[in-house]
Amino acid sequence: MLSERSDRLIYWRVLGPLVLAIGVLVAVSVGGFQALSAARAYVGGESLWSKARSVAVAQLRLRANGGERACPPLDQLLAVPLGDRAARLAMERSPPDEAAAREGFLRGGNSPDDIDALIDLYLVAGSTPLLRDSVDAWREGDALIEQLRVVGERVCAATAGDGRQVADADGLRDLDRIDARLIAAETRFSARLGDASRRAGGLLTSTILLFALLVTVAAAWYVLRSLGAQIAQRRALVDANTRWDLAAEAAGVGLFVWHPQDDALELDSRARQLYGLDAEGSGPVGRAELQARMHPDDRAEFERLQQAARAQGETLRARYRIVRENGAVRHVEAVGTLRNGGKAWEMPQMFGVLRDVTDEIAAGRLQVERDAAERSAQARSEFLSRLSHELRTPLNAVLGMAQLLDLDVEQPLSAAQRDRVRVILDSGWHLLHLVDDVLDITRIDSGQLALDSVATDPRAVLRASLALIEPERARLGIRIDDRWPAQAPAVLADPRRLQQVFVNLLSNACKYNRRGGSVTLTCGTTAGYVSLAFSDQGPGMTPEQAAELFQPFKRLAHTAEVPGVGLGLVVVKLLIDQMRGAIDVDSEPGQGARFTVRLRKA
Repeated sequence: MLSERSDRLIYWRVLGPLVLAIGVLVAVSVGGFQALSAARAYVGGESLWSKARSVAVAQLRLRANGGERACPPLDQLLAVPLGDRAARLAMERSPPDEAAAREGFLRGGNSPDDIDALIDLYLVAGSTPLLRDSVDAWREGDALIEQLRVVGERVCAATAGDGRQVADADGLRDLDRIDARLIAAETRFSARLGDASRRAGGLLTSTILLFALLVTVAAAWYVLRSLGAQIAQRRALVDANTRWDLAAEAAGVGLFVWHPQDDALELDSRARQLYGLDAEGSGPVGRAELQARMHPDDRAEFERLQQAARAQGETLRARYRIVRENGAVRHVEAVGTLRNGGKAWEMPQMFGVLRDVTDEIAAGRLQVERDAAERSAQARSEFLSRLSHELRTPLNAVLGMAQLLDLDVEQPLSAAQRDRVRVILDSGWHLLHLVDDVLDITRIDSGQLALDSVATDPRAVLRASLALIEPERARLGIRIDDRWPAQAPAVLADPRRLQQVFVNLLSNACKYNRRGGSVTLTCGTTAGYVSLAFSDQGPGMTPEQAAELFQPFKRLAHTAEVPGVGLGLVVVKLLIDQMRGAIDVDSEPGQGARFTVRLRKA
């Protein structure tokens, strides 16, 4: 409805000024021609007026010369001038008496078709400079006619004692004088009226020409402005269409128009591609043909949504599947709006867009699965963290009581009992290390482990780590070949967590070494990093086995007799990653293994 009002407003803006200009031009032209016609009528009336005056003077002259002819009625002889005078006086009343003026002009012998123009011209321009001199001459003529009537009455009344008409020399002189003045007034009236007619004609011509010029200039300006606006709008439309085409091409959006009256759809090339049709094809496509390409499970729901949108005038929003000829299934979203024709004979149409949302739906499903996995991981981390904390309490009690039994001097244990208690202690410490590793992993996964990376002396951390593994090294007869420089380059690391890394790597190098073997420690620098290597002389690994080292609870088959659960190296890698470093393993079967830690140089 708003669009229709806007369209009507545009029509009025375009046609209104043109119609107004033409109307004004027609009004000026008609008014000017009527004024000229009225001036012509006044000229004709003056001719009748002059003839009536001439006849009256001639009759009175004959009577004044002593003619025997009877004196005619003066009102009859002067009917034309007297009627015109009555019309003028009626028009000069306030308000003007147009009926009396019309009657006077009729007595004056004027054509009934000219009387309205005579009255209009006098009322409009009688007091203007254009007709003022003519009207003054008219008034003077009416005054002279009144004098002529007085003289005529005297001439008609002049007789001898016996009743015969006698010559009236004074009357003749008065008649000649009045007649001369009347002729002069008539001449001035005609001349002034002619001048007024010529001026009016010139003014009318100039006005029409000027107005026509103004209309032409205004029309040319408006046309140029409209053409400029139309060109600008066309360029803007071309730019908008270009942007739409680029956006639609990038998003894979197609256009459709549904004609409910014949149940056919017009599709652009992208929409045809979505349905698996020939993109170069043209012409409408039947809705039944498109529904045949729709997944059977989606047809009923789409039909319901489409009919509801048509019946209620709402926006159609539907997602459905299209089955291509090769069996591929694509998800399509249709959004359309029904536009009713503004006229009774115009049929409604639905305009809309189609787009492929297969990737969007897949991404949504992937996001749902990712969220579910994250929630599961979070729940698992919380469970492991809580379980680890719950295990530490009874485990500490077990270790404490076992240590008390082992250290009790008042009630010493037998050799067999002492061996059993030491098994309890070893198993307890092993389990405690496992709990600590699980806690570290859960803290790192949940982001609760905060590391403070500072400039750290790796040599000092190495000395503390070697002291911690000394009992294990001595028990296994492992020799430490320390080739680090006395002043190793400082690294950016958390000292306590770096010691945990070193202890794990040294402990593994001892446990998985051959008895009586050696552990070689080397140090090097690369661009911005310090490389710290731990090499052993164990059985080595294949590349496939090395790839599984940093997975939780992954242990190699030939190391099953070595104590451990497969979490130490996982913790090492997580800690190194947290310190923005890296760890690599290099090994071959029978050649031992070398673990290299790279940390940022301080």
